[in-house]
Amino acid sequence: MKRDNIFIIFAKGLGLCVFGNILGGIMTVSLAPLLSEWYIPYVAVLFTVFIYASLAFTAGLRDGQKEAKMLRAKRVESIPKLRWVFLGLAAAAVMCVPCGVLLACALGAFPMTGELLLGSYFVFGALAPTFFIIEDASQPPVIFPVILGIVYLIVTPAAAHLGYRFGVDEKSAKDFMYEK
Repeated sequence: MKRDNIFIIFAKGLGLCVFGNILGGIMTVSLAPLLSEWYIPYVAVLFTVFIYASLAFTAGLRDGQKEAKMLRAKRVESIPKLRWVFLGLAAAAVMCVPCGVLLACALGAFPMTGELLLGSYFVFGALAPTFFIIEDASQPPVIFPVILGIVYLIVTPAAAHLGYRFGVDEKSAKDFMYEK
């Protein structure tokens, strides 16, 4: 057993983040009839961000568990300390690319059509219910995509690094998981 290439680890983590956005988009479209109530979008945002953060956590957890196995087998002397902070920031940067497109829509570079709005539910899946919080989703305020990008930049590295620490730390893993 040896360490995976950093690009493979990043691709796995990014894939789980994209999957988290897709799941959040599915949840948003499923809840669309109920999102006209004033409190439902706020609750939905909490759940979709939790789903997204859970999958980022899982990416770090799997890598941390593999590192812990290699450390126990004495194949490596130490573990990388901040690997998932940097990988999480890189994944968050990829997740923020659509925020730039939404910023261009907010600035009036091109109109936000219905097709683009429906597609953005899946691209911004973790934060898609926020489109139901703002008054006019076809013309979002300029600060809106900036806030979405900041949420991605905070949640992704924090959840991934926390998962990595749980995966590496055996004592917390025993408290966190059931034993066979």
